[in-house]
Amino acid sequence: MESNKKIDITVFGATGFTGELTALYLAEKQKKENFTLAIAGRDEIKLNQLKKKIESTSPNSKVEIILADVKNYTSLIEMTKVTKNLITTVGPYLEFGENVLKASIEESCNYFDLTGEGKFVYDMEILYGAKAKEKKVKIINCCGFDSIPADLGAYYTVSHLKNKDSIEVECFVSFQSGDNSMFGGFNSISGGTWHSALGIMSGNDLDRQKNSFSKIQKNSPNRKISPVPFAFRLREETKTYGAPLPFVDVEVVLRSAADMEIYGGDFKYGHFAGIKSTPTLIGSVLGIGMIYGLAQFEPTRNLLKSFRKQGDGPSSELRDKNSYELSFFGRSKSEFVQVLVKGKDPGYGDTSKMLAESALCILKDNNNEKFGFITPAIAMGANLINRLNLAGMEFIRIR
Repeated sequence: MESNKKIDITVFGATGFTGELTALYLAEKQKKENFTLAIAGRDEIKLNQLKKKIESTSPNSKVEIILADVKNYTSLIEMTKVTKNLITTVGPYLEFGENVLKASIEESCNYFDLTGEGKFVYDMEILYGAKAKEKKVKIINCCGFDSIPADLGAYYTVSHLKNKDSIEVECFVSFQSGDNSMFGGFNSISGGTWHSALGIMSGNDLDRQKNSFSKIQKNSPNRKISPVPFAFRLREETKTYGAPLPFVDVEVVLRSAADMEIYGGDFKYGHFAGIKSTPTLIGSVLGIGMIYGLAQFEPTRNLLKSFRKQGDGPSSELRDKNSYELSFFGRSKSEFVQVLVKGKDPGYGDTSKMLAESALCILKDNNNEKFGFITPAIAMGANLINRLNLAGMEFIRIR
């Protein structure tokens, strides 16, 4: 990394919902860790308002302002030229992400995002993977709820298996929303997340994901790395149904497994929504199926988008009532372990925490010298788990 870069961490998209939470979190961290921080975006008035807010809530913090527009590549180059580590919250990434990532590689600036868009990660690695390695840049996608709990949770699970023969890990994800209205957890998501989700649903992503699994296996010819069969599950230990989730988390975990011997020579992973009752299972399947169907057509997709504007997000009162839990069941030929990863608000409170701690971990901790498109587990592993435990998340072995 170039020594003449004056900014340790820049948050691009800082005036957006998640960007502001991330900037505020990092400003608070300046009390304990010495680093330089900048907030970046295209609206100077909003950036100055955010800087004043930061200075009022964290009086000893020092924050610089960088003007940059996702549609102005020269401004992105100027931003990454002075930045060691760039956090970008400007999504959907399929629409706005490429030039930010390209500028980061061009100026040897480590890159972090919170995308859940598997196609974005897949396409960008094909286009820029070789150059990122050549420039010794770390490109770490999916540093939010997609997919740090799954990626680090699976890593934490296999680390407790001494026998590495034929490991299978299944993850069951459950949420508790503070929203008791008829709209349920919908009011707990932001406009940016809603628009990104509709973008994923509108594409033929299942076929692309199969290609991704094949590519992961091809890059690891002497080992067997694969997803568990795409089917419903019932965990007898917890009496929980599992509805398979074709999210980017599966690809991220398998990429980590393909890179690290700790996962063994034969590794399978499954990612499921954990559902306690049959009526809830049926309702969830029908609801998601209806949204997926409507997202296939532009008029109805635009109607769905109108339900939540980009930049909108849940109130702090609602976020404080939200929580999540990921249950991991890991099995080898002779061992069984169960791990929990727990936290509070998954979409924003903890996502901003994960994103910020990822950049701090690369900046401050003694991580490995791996470059290119790497997962959180590959890049940071136990160091990031330690940071997140100290920040209020929980990684616990219960069996």
